[in-house]
Amino acid sequence: MFKRLWKAAHPVLVFLLFVILASPGHAKIYKWVDEDGKVHFSDRQDHRVEQEVVNVKPGTSEWSRFDITVKTVDVELSEEEHQQIVDGVNHVYEFFDRVMSFDMYRTVPVNILIFRGSSEYRNYLVQSNRGMAVASYGVYIPSAHQIVTYVHENRNRTFRTIKHEVSHAVVDTIVPYAPLWLNEGLAEQMEMLERDEAGLYFERHQENRLLVDQARAQGGLTDIDEFLKLPSNTWRHTEMAGHWGLRAQSGQFLYFLLSKPTGRNFVVRLMHNFNRGDRTLAYYLVDDNYIGGVSMLSLDWRRWLHEQGQGIIRL
Repeated sequence: MFKRLWKAAHPVLVFLLFVILASPGHAKIYKWVDEDGKVHFSDRQDHRVEQEVVNVKPGTSEWSRFDITVKTVDVELSEEEHQQIVDGVNHVYEFFDRVMSFDMYRTVPVNILIFRGSSEYRNYLVQSNRGMAVASYGVYIPSAHQIVTYVHENRNRTFRTIKHEVSHAVVDTIVPYAPLWLNEGLAEQMEMLERDEAGLYFERHQENRLLVDQARAQGGLTDIDEFLKLPSNTWRHTEMAGHWGLRAQSGQFLYFLLSKPTGRNFVVRLMHNFNRGDRTLAYYLVDDNYIGGVSMLSLDWRRWLHEQGQGIIRL
């Protein structure tokens, strides 16, 4: 009797054990060094080489909310708007702590300065010797760990801008060698980060989707292999010229990567590579860390563009 029950239950128990071990909470990252001294990271164990398990951040996160200072100049915020800003900032910090596996207590909480309008904002930047940022919606000032913005006609854009710049503040502090496509792509996604009872989630960035769809229809979308090799000065030149195509593509590209657990794990591996001081060109890190290399990543990206993925990504 017992043997028959065990025979029937055994496959189910094996399946349940597999699911438990394969869950994100039990995922491992393996590290090894090849004959040329090059360091590799993977989420798959390879018995042909000597690997060590990289302990990114074991156990349950101890992260808790920060108190955020919000100052305004000639503008009043309602209690709901003030709370929306504080919540948004903490959501970004929570994302980097719980999803990206970084210890957010290594950072200093940002303080936020909000002006009444764009002219006052630009004057402040010029007086602070930051005139290069006059065409922006907001800016992060590392020396003061401060985010400066203004009240937009669409006030929701103000709140989105703050979350965008908070992401830059985090990356600037803990992953200073992150390439601009990764830095900017994450910041674009943080604009759409929200939280409910079930946890953090991303909404679709409709503006970026429209820009990328237009570029794709006109044949102007940058190929992924070229996209990953773009130097920082090219990014800055296009931004200063007011061309937001690369920014929109980076946002959609990160939305695509973050839409699935495997893609999120891939982004985490990249971020921790750069956190360790790796200055390898992003193209080669991607080719080493993405299953199938850049060619498979490019194919997966094109497929995703055709389907456009989910409207909401639960983390």
